[in-house]
Amino acid sequence: NRPLEGAIYVETIPFDETRDYVRKVMSNTIYYAKLFGHSDETLKQRLGVIDSKVPVVSADER
Repeated sequence: NRPLEGAIYVETIPFDETRDYVRKVMSNTIYYAKLFGHSDETLKQRLGVIDSKVPVVSADER
């Protein structure tokens, strides 16, 4: 259990639809930031590093 690079973390999401959705949202974030001149930040920079100790919460626990 060690921190993961954001892109690797996204690829390990166990649900196909969720993983695909996260990919699309992050990709669109970059496109719109560039379109509106807000950021030169790369997708890798934006994703950063994900701490492995992030708790997983099921819908039933909310």
